[in-house]
Amino acid sequence: MPLERHYGQDDGGLYKLSLSNFIPSLWADTILAALQKNLVFGSLFNRDYEGEIKAYGDSVKINAIGDITISSYTKDTDINAPQSLTDAQTMLTISQAKYYNFAIDDVDQMQAHPSVMAEALRWAGYRMADTMDQYYAGFYVDAPSANVIGTSGSPVVVSAGTAANAGAGTTAFDYIVALNQLLTQSLVPKTGRWGVVPPWIAALLTQDVRYTGFGTQQSRATMMDGDLGTAGQNEAYIGRIQGMDLYESVNAPHIGGTLGASGSQDVIYAGHSMAITKAEGLVKTEAYRPPTRFSDAVKGLCLYGAKTVRPYAVAVAYVQHP
Repeated sequence: MPLERHYGQDDGGLYKLSLSNFIPSLWADTILAALQKNLVFGSLFNRDYEGEIKAYGDSVKINAIGDITISSYTKDTDINAPQSLTDAQTMLTISQAKYYNFAIDDVDQMQAHPSVMAEALRWAGYRMADTMDQYYAGFYVDAPSANVIGTSGSPVVVSAGTAANAGAGTTAFDYIVALNQLLTQSLVPKTGRWGVVPPWIAALLTQDVRYTGFGTQQSRATMMDGDLGTAGQNEAYIGRIQGMDLYESVNAPHIGGTLGASGSQDVIYAGHSMAITKAEGLVKTEAYRPPTRFSDAVKGLCLYGAKTVRPYAVAVAYVQHP
């Protein structure tokens, strides 16, 4: 009779799996890993208030000082009474609760050759991160109207970059430059700015000579292989325009049409790390033996939330594929 094997034991990688698509007569030593998206949004937000969040439903009030009035001084004239300061307050709440729960039967463990528990846990973690990334991507709607190009109902049609229309204001490069200008006009610091684009915008950028040929050879290499300092550690990183780090993501907001096809309607999402804060109140993984099954099971729970605390540090462009 085989011994029970519990998750977490060092049994030489004997976690096994038998699925209907697996043929018992021939087993590979490794599992074909599923393809994954590039997850970027969560890494672009700040965690300034995470330490004050403890559990699901918990919240933290974030205070800010209201504007201070500057007045003209006239010699030998009384100044105005002191201004009473007002506070601007916003609330960050842990509003999202997601979990996974899967099991590997003991019979499956005995029949299959490849070890799958580590891969299953890795995949569960990725799926959780992807769910969170899509949630974070939705905060583009908080951009103030002054920082918005186009609308969800009437996106601007993007032109492919050519020598003839360079600087005409209709290419992907032009719209990113325009978003950068809006952030500057909102007094957003230049250091720490980022932009996230859908894949078809990234493809148009690589066809624009202003993007591929601008600057030093290092910046050209950055565009081609995504390598520039710490940002280069992320495969989603595709380069920089006017100091704004650019990332490509399938999770970039998609609002209509077929993604990547003519007529696809999407959002170029730009901002600064100060704009949105996030918090994870509880992240927990547990291994257990289901009482009604002979199997090893793992369940995971993640509680999280986010809040736009500085809307003026976000700028978006609603764009349509030509």
